[in-house]
Amino acid sequence: MSQEIECVAVVYGLLQGDLCRSLLEANGIPVLLSREAAGSAYRVNVGLFGRIEVYVPASRGEEAKQILAERFSQPDPDTAAPADEGPIPPTES
Repeated sequence: MSQEIECVAVVYGLLQGDLCRSLLEANGIPVLLSREAAGSAYRVNVGLFGRIEVYVPASRGEEAKQILAERFSQPDPDTAAPADEGPIPPTES
């Protein structure tokens, strides 16, 4: 991605990061995941070491946020219970 990128979500753990990546890429949106280097080296997925930021091209940011919001606000069809808590929108630094 040689253009401006935008962080559209923050998740914790590789599973959540891969889920977001798969969902967005299935909708044609390129994704870059960024995580703490120590978490990668030691395979730690809790707290700050498990934090993964989901980046997409800035031109597709709103679309990506909407896709993630729709997916994580739907009930889980297998259990009829609310879906797992989804990605956390990034905070302004």
